[in-house]
Amino acid sequence: MNRTEKIVRGSLLSLWLVSATAFAQPIQQSGGSDVRSITDTVARDVAGLMAQPGFVESASSALQTGPENGVALQQVISHFDPQALTVVSRELSWKDQQLRERKGLPMQGPGLLQLRAYVPEGQSLADAAPGQLWVASLPRGNDRDWTTLTAYDAQGRAHLLDAKRAPDFPVLIVDVDTRRSVAEGMALVNAGLRERGLQSPERISIAANGASASLDITRLDRIRLADDQEPWALGAAEVFAVVSGLQVDKAEPEMVTVDMPYLDYENTDYTPQQALVIWGNYRFNAANVQLFEDDGDTNYQELLVALTTGVKTALGVFAPEYAVIADIAGAILKAMPSSWFANDIDYLDSFYLLQRGQAYTDRMGTANNAKVTLTPITLVE
Repeated sequence: MNRTEKIVRGSLLSLWLVSATAFAQPIQQSGGSDVRSITDTVARDVAGLMAQPGFVESASSALQTGPENGVALQQVISHFDPQALTVVSRELSWKDQQLRERKGLPMQGPGLLQLRAYVPEGQSLADAAPGQLWVASLPRGNDRDWTTLTAYDAQGRAHLLDAKRAPDFPVLIVDVDTRRSVAEGMALVNAGLRERGLQSPERISIAANGASASLDITRLDRIRLADDQEPWALGAAEVFAVVSGLQVDKAEPEMVTVDMPYLDYENTDYTPQQALVIWGNYRFNAANVQLFEDDGDTNYQELLVALTTGVKTALGVFAPEYAVIADIAGAILKAMPSSWFANDIDYLDSFYLLQRGQAYTDRMGTANNAKVTLTPITLVE
């Protein structure tokens, strides 16, 4: 390394120390503590590490097998700074806890902050010059309305990138590990529904002679979402379903959430052979299925409140009649946080009054966004 290079490296290190200290202030002081505020703050933190010897190599190595899939940010930072000597390392766990709180998940648990990369075809993340690699966070609001997103360089300067036209250079992206958060969130919501008497135990049919038991299900054999031309910076989608109907022995809704972790991209056929509706708990042998996407902002405590208090309030007092089944699906949409539907951000589609024992081939949802093939099967013990 020549004298000029040493001077530049030393200057960058000084700038990073100043920037990292500034970026590490509590998120509340930055004007908000929502999910996007957290990921934006962390993106600036990570950008401050770009000029540090070894950080880009650590990030490139961690993302080597699948840059677009992402890796836990804690893993990258720990590999680069195992002694937690940097401000970023020391603050990361706290920010992960803040993110968990904003997502309505237990404060203690694996980190939800992740690092992904957009890499143009024919290029490699390892080819990017460390000092020239930018770190972006995703904007607020409906992704279909995004025009720009902000990326930060090693000196803390902000750069605007076109949200619709992908750059011709690699970009790191800090966002939420929605695959992990959806899995935890579905478990939390289902447990809350059971505690509140809005989700029944599985009703298994026993043969008259007691020799066998059976369970009827509707299996999801194929699903496809329409191509919505999402921005280049978005990663894989994380979709979940809410299955609803009337309880068998009470005038109460029956609801369950179902994680669909395989449903990553639009305009793609998936064949999960997943148990979607487990029958026996639905009066009139009919149920609704509604699809939602977690874009990273979903608070699962709010979702639980929406599916319990919100749905019951929207329904009011009702007689357990067949027509109410579709009303329950409408009440679910009405009870969801209004931000979910301001620009159709999270709601994907609905399938009303699916019947027990009925097969459906290439059935379109009411929003014409999802197409499914469903098969009725009976599991015998």
